[in-house]
Amino acid sequence: MVNRALGFTNKTFDGVVPEPEKFDEKDSESEQKIKSLAEDIGKLMEENHLDRALKQLMEFSAHFNQYFQHKEPWKKGPGTNACIYLSVNAVRSIAICLHSFLPKSSQKIWSQLGLDGNVSDVHWNEMSNLELKSGHKIGTTEPIFSKIEQSVIDEEQSKLGN
Repeated sequence: MVNRALGFTNKTFDGVVPEPEKFDEKDSESEQKIKSLAEDIGKLMEENHLDRALKQLMEFSAHFNQYFQHKEPWKKGPGTNACIYLSVNAVRSIAICLHSFLPKSSQKIWSQLGLDGNVSDVHWNEMSNLELKSGHKIGTTEPIFSKIEQSVIDEEQSKLGN
């Protein structure tokens, strides 16, 4: 989701968050998912359900991946700008939430969003805000995680005696 949204924004909009059109029903549903994320995941974390909190974050990411697929922004039809606007803001929310689990990876995402400072300095509840406004320029994108070839996995497992 992260690479998809940011890569598309860089390629199609020269890295600039577009002005969204009026939201349709799918857009409004996705906006609501962003706005409720801090409360939903925060409650699970406060109850020490870290596994469920991470699962919910992955479901949030999957929702936006499906949303992106459904909206088909590569066709550049109506709703393209809203899709990109919401998707990039969802990536920002993911970066803030992911910091609790993968701090270095979340900082990479933060930097790719073209945001200054440390993601760790951002208040938890800010993940539910649409802070990336139209005109914001994102940074250079690159994969957050590199693919590990099966041969490397096999070699490491053999060292462990598996």
